[in-house]
Amino acid sequence: MDKQIHFIVTSERGQIRSFTVSRKALKTVLGVCCFFVLGSGLGWFFSGETFVLRERVATMQKDLAITVALNTNMQERTTKQEQEQQALLNAALTDLKHKSQVIESILASVGVNLEVHESKKGAGGPFTRLPQDSYAGLTLKVDQYLDTIQSVPLGAPVRGTITSQFGARLDPINGEPAFHSGVDIRNNPGTKIIAPADGVVVANGYDNGHGNFLTLDHGNRFQTSYLHLQKDFVKQGDTVARGQVIGLVGNSGRSTGAHLHYEVKYRDKLIDPVKFIQVNPRAAALSVK
Repeated sequence: MDKQIHFIVTSERGQIRSFTVSRKALKTVLGVCCFFVLGSGLGWFFSGETFVLRERVATMQKDLAITVALNTNMQERTTKQEQEQQALLNAALTDLKHKSQVIESILASVGVNLEVHESKKGAGGPFTRLPQDSYAGLTLKVDQYLDTIQSVPLGAPVRGTITSQFGARLDPINGEPAFHSGVDIRNNPGTKIIAPADGVVVANGYDNGHGNFLTLDHGNRFQTSYLHLQKDFVKQGDTVARGQVIGLVGNSGRSTGAHLHYEVKYRDKLIDPVKFIQVNPRAAALSVK
């Protein structure tokens, strides 16, 4: 027989009651109570863990919302910057096209055909054509144009009246038909003569025909010569800048009066200086800045 446990309960009135419970039943009741207590504790524990997890999830959702908002803002700013950069690039392309057209018109007016002197030796690689009007293509073109136009003698080296044109004429001294290799610009003795382009003095001196003279090499196969000078301020090997005073109008050599005989050579060929004189170098400079 299972051992039993007796419970005696007394009331305030003195009544006595007794209960008899088997140990097996008591163990069962205690086990059930322990189960409920443990289950209740675990429930509270997991309920607390669930609350913490929910708080964490809520925090993560807020952080995610902030991150998404920041990402959206960054994307909008990036898009705006890309649009601004594209606008600037388009403006730069328009400016480059304008500059190239201005320089082309100037060079065309003086009959200059641009040449690119690049060596084909020791070079190669796959051929990839530049897109038409690309930034790189226009930059390359404008750079070539600017390099060339820096060598072009623009404007008049001295103010005055042209008294003899380039080409066929009657010689002013003997009256016989002759070829005039430049233009004669009359002005008072001592009037300043300026260089119409950057260059280097490659010759200067005196002879009976030319009087006091000097020759400038401007690069890109341009040369200019100045004859009948009263005086020159440069010597062979000197570098001169556009607008620099290089001499004074005179009447030296074979001459009938004070004037500048001005010559322009391109590719070792004498050409008419008038079309170079007619181009305003200041307007050209302002147009290509």
